[in-house]
Amino acid sequence: MSPQDDLLARAARVRLVLLDVDGVLTDGRIWYGPEGEALKAFDVRDGHGVVLLRDHVDFGVISGRPGKATEVRLVELRFKHLIFGERDKLEGYARLAHLGLPDEAVAYMGDDVNDVPLLRRVGLAAAPADARPEARAAAHLVTAAPGGRGAVRELCDLLLAAKQIAV
Repeated sequence: MSPQDDLLARAARVRLVLLDVDGVLTDGRIWYGPEGEALKAFDVRDGHGVVLLRDHVDFGVISGRPGKATEVRLVELRFKHLIFGERDKLEGYARLAHLGLPDEAVAYMGDDVNDVPLLRRVGLAAAPADARPEARAAAHLVTAAPGGRGAVRELCDLLLAAKQIAV
């Protein structure tokens, strides 16, 4: 089986997409407003990829940081599983065990060293182009786009293609 065929086979099995937030859904930068609130930018094309796919798979995040701005965006996109403040991504993943999904049915996109154990566990591991080398080495898919600038859309497009979902 070619690497592309393997990637498509992995993608076809996915029923749950989990994402890190900072460095994946955002470019990893955090701005602080005058009241000390954290502000983050989300790419609209990443969001549209989620919209195109969300009726076919569930979405969730496992993030090391809490964040009201992030929660607002994820609720808007109808993410079903929100795990914040969990630097140990395997611990966060364990909190989803009640879903009863095998690892092969889960995709995860992460960008840093604390994401590597979960990247190695799931059926489809993805990393943005600008992820740490350790995360890229653990990924089945390394996107051409950086985090917060289209990486999530590339993952969504792969899943749409593998599942033969017309958009």
